[in-house]
Amino acid sequence: MSTFLRHNSLFLGGLGMGLLVGVGGSVIYFRLTTNVDTELRLISESISSLRREVEELKEKIATRRRRSPAFYSGTASSSGETDDEAYEDAYGGVDKLFDGTDEEKIKAYEMLQNNRDKFEGDVEYCWRLAKSTYQLSQIEGSRGELEKKKKLVYASKDLSQKAVAMDEKCANAHKWFAITLGSIGDYESTQEKIKNGYVFKEHIERAIQLNPQDPSNHHLLGRWCYGVYMLSWIERKAAATLFATPPTSTAQEALTHFLEADRLNPGKWKENLLYVAKCYYQMSQYKEMTEWLDKAAAIPVVSQDVKFVVTINNNIANYSPDNNGLVQCLHVKDVGKI
Repeated sequence: MSTFLRHNSLFLGGLGMGLLVGVGGSVIYFRLTTNVDTELRLISESISSLRREVEELKEKIATRRRRSPAFYSGTASSSGETDDEAYEDAYGGVDKLFDGTDEEKIKAYEMLQNNRDKFEGDVEYCWRLAKSTYQLSQIEGSRGELEKKKKLVYASKDLSQKAVAMDEKCANAHKWFAITLGSIGDYESTQEKIKNGYVFKEHIERAIQLNPQDPSNHHLLGRWCYGVYMLSWIERKAAATLFATPPTSTAQEALTHFLEADRLNPGKWKENLLYVAKCYYQMSQYKEMTEWLDKAAAIPVVSQDVKFVVTINNNIANYSPDNNGLVQCLHVKDVGKI
């Protein structure tokens, strides 16, 4: 062994041992770091999964709370009936009556009123009572009971507003607040109607966001667009004094919403078909207009809500671009069937 190696053997040995330990330590550190990263990733994924499950559970609990505890009787549970089935038993019959004759609508109203003390804290009950009260107001109006109609219209607005306050995520509460808010326009000043118009649009857009598959939501947004498009010069001036940017729309925009409503409920909704025809008339597309009027005329009238379109059946043969009868028909005072 050389003198250099002999004198420095301890140093070189220590250096070699240090290198060995250093390399080994690096390997161990790398393995530990890799394991920690893997564990952290798995923990993060588990936390994300737990968060999703918690959110789903919260939504289920919120849905349960929106439904009155009275719906879930011990009898229902012991017989194996699910919550949804019990819920259907409570409201399914009323919902069917909503789509029936005027007499059936009155029956629905009476059924809801008879259970008011029992279910008043349930948002699903509250918006249904608002809808039923609105339907009754239209029936009373058709009978010439105008004061009763006015009282019921305002009552329906208050009920639907209460439903929105009870559950902001209830699409039907937003929809019926918009409908009833629009219905009080017959008794409000032009300025109030314009202000309420913005609120109407806000709640209908929220209803669409919550339930885009409901054709009536799209129809109502189309009604808003059509109404804005048809504003008189005086109404436009009033809107300009109230808002820096007054509302604007077009017949084409309204048509888009009415066609979407028809796509979701094809060829069955008389009033929506009529508004499609109205839009085509405003766009001077008379061939398309008459096609949609024919579709509307073919649907039978069931109740007071759509009796205004009987005018179509009486005048359908007279429609032409040069016939004033068309304009008269298209401006019949109408009532919504939602």
